[in-house]
Amino acid sequence: MLETFYASATINGHTGELIVKRNYGPKDVEVETVQMEPSKHLGAITVMFKREDGYDADNQNWFWAKFLPDGSLDKNPKGMMLAGKIAKGAKAGCIACHTGSPGGNYLFTK
Repeated sequence: MLETFYASATINGHTGELIVKRNYGPKDVEVETVQMEPSKHLGAITVMFKREDGYDADNQNWFWAKFLPDGSLDKNPKGMMLAGKIAKGAKAGCIACHTGSPGGNYLFTK
């Protein structure tokens, strides 16, 4: 289950789209269960921020980050922090998944 927030934000002098998702689980958890105890079911907080032209033109200049429920950055199994151009060119991960979004805008819900 996802709870998604859309906003415009200015970071380091650049204003762009900001998308923050609260990711709840486990898979198939019922909405009512999450609503009763959201903190118990929060699995991650994921962020997309549309950066300035030239940041990552191959992927529409999106910055990606995945945070754990305690606010720390998540890491992949090799210990790489999950922030920035996460797994660019890989067959799995944030970018690989979002390239298949309808409309080609890297967004599934907008």
